[in-house]
Amino acid sequence: MAQHRHDRAVLTLLRPHLYQACLDAERRRHPVRRLTPRQAELLRLVADGHTNTQIARRLGVTEGTVRTHLENIYERLDVSSRTAAVTRAFPGRIA
Repeated sequence: MAQHRHDRAVLTLLRPHLYQACLDAERRRHPVRRLTPRQAELLRLVADGHTNTQIARRLGVTEGTVRTHLENIYERLDVSSRTAAVTRAFPGRIA
C-alpha cells in the first residue's frame, strides 16, 4: 500500500514534465509551418473563443475573408478544424 502511494506521488510530480516532453517530441516530429502575423492574430482570436463574425468585426474584414484565412491556416497546419488549428499552433494552450 505504501509503495502504491509513493508511485502515485512520483507520477503526480512527473506528470507536467512528461507532458512537456511529449509536446516537445511531437513538435520535433511534425514541425509547424510558421503562420503569417495576420494568421497568428486571427488564430489567437479563435483560441480566445471568438466567432467568425466577431473576428471579422474586430479585424475590419468580411466574414468571407475570415473563412479564407482559416482555410489557409488549416492547410498550412495540416488540420481540419478550429480546435485542431489552435492545438497545433499553440500546443501548450488548452483549446
